[in-house]
Amino acid sequence: MIEVVVSLGILSVVSAASVWLVFTTLALRDQALATTTTTESLRIFSRTIYRAVANASVVSGTSTSLLLTSANECWSFVYDSNAKNIRYSQISAASCTPNPNPVTSFFPSYSQIENMTFNVTPLSTGGRQVTAAGVINTVLPFANYQTNFSNTVTNVID
Repeated sequence: MIEVVVSLGILSVVSAASVWLVFTTLALRDQALATTTTTESLRIFSRTIYRAVANASVVSGTSTSLLLTSANECWSFVYDSNAKNIRYSQISAASCTPNPNPVTSFFPSYSQIENMTFNVTPLSTGGRQVTAAGVINTVLPFANYQTNFSNTVTNVID
C-alpha cells in the first residue's frame, strides 16, 4: 500500500511538471510567433507605404486616412478604429481616384492597431513628409506582443 501511495505521489509530480513544461513551451512558441509576425507585418507595411508615398503626385488625407495618387496608381490607407486594423486599396490605372472606403485589411486578424495616425507635412523645399505612427498588438492564445511603430517617408514629386 505504501508503494502505491509513493508511486502516485511521484506520478503526480511528474504529471504536474509535464503540464507546466507543455504550457511554458506553448507560451514561448506564441511569443516567438507573435514577435516574428508583428515584425514581418510592420516591414511589409513600411515598404508598402514607402512605395506608395514616394511615387505619389497627390498626397492627401486626414489623421486617420492617407490617399495617394500617382501617374498610374492610387492607394488608400484608412484606419478602422472599430476593427482595429488598417484598410487599404490599390488601383492600377491612369487617372484613377483613391478609394476613400477600402475594405481589405492590411494586418492579420490577430493583430490590433491602436492609436494609428497619419500626418502629412508640406516641406519648404517642396514635396511632403508623410508619417504613419501607431501601436500594434498581436494577440495569440498563450502570448501577446505589443510595440510602437512610426514610418516617415519624404515625397518630393510635385
